[in-house]
Amino acid sequence: MKIVGINFSARKNGNCSNSIEYCFKQFNSFGYDVELINFFDYDIASCGLCDYQCFPRGNCMKKDDAKLIYEKCIHSDIIILAMPTFRGHLPSSYFVFSERAQGVFNGEFDYQKDYLRKINMIVIGNLSSGADMALHEAFYEFTNQSFFPEAVLLSSRDYGRRSISGDLIEEQLVKLKLDKYVEVINRKFL
Repeated sequence: MKIVGINFSARKNGNCSNSIEYCFKQFNSFGYDVELINFFDYDIASCGLCDYQCFPRGNCMKKDDAKLIYEKCIHSDIIILAMPTFRGHLPSSYFVFSERAQGVFNGEFDYQKDYLRKINMIVIGNLSSGADMALHEAFYEFTNQSFFPEAVLLSSRDYGRRSISGDLIEEQLVKLKLDKYVEVINRKFL
């Protein structure tokens, strides 16, 4: 089994990255092949400045790394998206990536089967700053679907830590929460 994790945080050693890496160690022990994608290592432009070429042909005119990342996701069995929250919202990098899907899935690939059904999420943010609303924002993609992603919301403040420190993974309770998250995903996708 292949797992692709996408870190939408610009901080490579922050809470999002550390959480995915921790989960990957667990998945490795089950024999999974894992790959971490740090979104900001890739060149991905937002939609726009085109004549909607992706609608009739399923081909985006932009020549960047969006299709490469989506193809890695398509050829995986499980996808984990790790997203920080900002002012009660998901990061703009997530929306840039998400909007580019129509240029990939309007052609030979099926959006629900090849991508959406595989998604699971780790959302990092403080409840007092609207992290729960950001998680709901992520769930909008699954409205009217017969399936739902596994998700975990980790709030630094719940553990007496600062989000910017990137040390949330040092908390034993966070590790236990992520262990349970991995266990549920493993059962779901076996």
